[in-house]
Amino acid sequence: MLHLTLMKYFFILALIFFPLVAVQGQDTVVKENLQDQARTYRAEGYRLQSRGDLNGALKFYQKAAELDPTYIEVINDIGVIYEELGDLETATVSYQKALQVNADYLPTYTNLAFLYEKKGDVPNATHYWEKRYELGQEGEYWREVAAQHLLALGTYPQVKKTLLEKQAVRLSRDLVYTREQERFKTIEEAKLHFDIGSNLFLQADYVAAVKEFETVLSLNPADDELKAKTKELYVKAEKMFTKEQAVNDIQEALNYIKKEDYLSAGDKLKNALSGIFRLAQEK
Repeated sequence: MLHLTLMKYFFILALIFFPLVAVQGQDTVVKENLQDQARTYRAEGYRLQSRGDLNGALKFYQKAAELDPTYIEVINDIGVIYEELGDLETATVSYQKALQVNADYLPTYTNLAFLYEKKGDVPNATHYWEKRYELGQEGEYWREVAAQHLLALGTYPQVKKTLLEKQAVRLSRDLVYTREQERFKTIEEAKLHFDIGSNLFLQADYVAAVKEFETVLSLNPADDELKAKTKELYVKAEKMFTKEQAVNDIQEALNYIKKEDYLSAGDKLKNALSGIFRLAQEK
C-alpha cells in the first residue's frame, strides 16, 4: 500500500511539473522568435535610414522595440531618428528610456550630451559628458571627446587638470614618445574622417563618403579594426554610388532618345551597362 501511495504521489507531481517545463520551453522559443523578428525590423529600419527615409525607418524601429522592449540599440535608434526629425523632446524621452533599460550603454550618454548642447542646456550637457567620461576606458576615442567637450564647457576642472598634466608629460618625452603621439594623432584624424564618412553614408551622399573613406585608408592608421570598418563601408558606398549613377545614366539615355540624340543616349547606356557589369561581378 505504501508503494502504491508513493507512486500516486509521484504521478501527481509529474502531472504538475512536466506541463510547466513544456510551457517554459515554449515561452523561450517564442521570446527568441520575437527577438529575431525585432532584429529583422531594425535592419530594415537602418536600410531606410541610410536612404534618408527617416519616417519609414522610425516605423520599423518602433516595431522592433514593441517586439523586444529591452532591445537597447533600437531604443537608442528611435531617439536618433526623433532628433534628426527635430523633435528633441521625444528624442530625450527615448534616450532616457534606453538608459533605464541599460545604464551602461555608452552611446546614449554621448547622444544626450550632444542633444543638451544643441538645446543650450549646459548643466545637463555637463552631466552626460561626465558620465560618458567616467564610464569610458583610458585612451578610448569617445572618452577623449567627452573630455574635450567638458573643457570647452568649463565645467570639469578635474579633467582639465588631468589633461594639463598629460601635456606636461608630453613636453618631457623624447623622440620615441613624439612619434607615438604622431601615431595617435593619425588614428584620431582617421577616426574623425571615418565618422564624417559614416554620417555622409547615412545621408546617402556616397561620393563625399567615398572621399572620406579614401582619406582614412591613405592615412593608414595603426588600428586594424578601424581600417576593416572603413574598407567595409567604402565598398558599400562605392556600390551605392555605382548603382545610383547607373540609374541616372539610364534616365538620361531615355531623355536623349526622346530628343533623338542617339549618340549621346548610346554613351549614357554604355556607362550604365559598365556600372551594372561591375556590380554583377562584385556579387
